[in-house]
Amino acid sequence: KRNCCAPFPGRLGAEAVADARAAVADLLTLARSATLSALPLPAQETPEQIWRGLAFNVGSTRLLSGLGEVQEVIEVPALTRIPGARDWLLGIANVRGRIVPVLDVCAFLGFEKSAPEQEWRVLIVDEGDVLCGLLVEQALGMMQFEASIADSEASVAVGNALDPYLRAAFRQGGRYWRVMDLRMLVHEPAFFDVAA
Repeated sequence: KRNCCAPFPGRLGAEAVADARAAVADLLTLARSATLSALPLPAQETPEQIWRGLAFNVGSTRLLSGLGEVQEVIEVPALTRIPGARDWLLGIANVRGRIVPVLDVCAFLGFEKSAPEQEWRVLIVDEGDVLCGLLVEQALGMMQFEASIADSEASVAVGNALDPYLRAAFRQGGRYWRVMDLRMLVHEPAFFDVAA
């Protein structure tokens, strides 16, 4: 019966074991030296919070709506007028199989349009219980700003019927872009008072 403490054939001799221990000690010393002389990792920078939204014009005011408020932007569709409706309810349209009332934001707020008709666009807003198209003068595409530069004080107000729907403003290139709360607009009680 083999003794469990007896050396196995091929086991290292005392000299080989001493060499292996010396090599391991050298590696540990090298690792400690590398750790002590290593440069620190760069500080983790907190990324700027970015605010993104859709830019558009109403009257001659440049506005923004937050992402998620507008489902899509379309050209003015074929409209069926509704007899007896206020002039700002332009009619209803079939938009991808859904019947969508289209409202003229400028007319609703009492503004004159400043852009030619070929530039007008319709913002489709789907708020679950409210689905509508909002006619604006121009849709200018997506914009983004550092959220930290938003100004929600005096620069927000424009001094007209837009003011109750404005929530913040961003300044870029010497011009203010105001954030309009479209959800608040489409839940405005007057928005449903469409009978002339």
